[in-house]
Amino acid sequence: MCSARPRSARRAAGGFSLLEAVAATAFLAVALMAFAANTIWLTRDEKSADSTSAAHALAQQKLEQLRSTPLGAAAVAPGIYIDPTNPLQADGTAGGTFTRTWTVSTNDQPTFGLRTVTVKVSWRDSRPHMTTLAAYIRCSTIPC
Repeated sequence: MCSARPRSARRAAGGFSLLEAVAATAFLAVALMAFAANTIWLTRDEKSADSTSAAHALAQQKLEQLRSTPLGAAAVAPGIYIDPTNPLQADGTAGGTFTRTWTVSTNDQPTFGLRTVTVKVSWRDSRPHMTTLAAYIRCSTIPC
């Protein structure tokens, strides 16, 4: 005996086919994996931004310290200096991942009565990074 309903009406009442369910599950799995990969990438970028901010703060701290030293002090004599507490943590204490160095230019550079102080902070996470800040300081005499 035949059913009174047409064949297309019986199929519509039956729900999803196995193929449709597998395709929908595969699409959802790919979308969730892409979301997870994006989350990992964003977390890595946030960590890198935190490190960059800390490096800028460490460089600014040393630059302000050098700019506030008395004119003619030995700390601002021309030369290349390495922070004795390297490697530094983000708060400036020893035992971190940051390395801070600074250079005081020779006398009368860039002009009479000035020296250039350049502070560099480097660190490594997934790759090496470095940030550099510079400022001018006065000499105790003109010309230096």
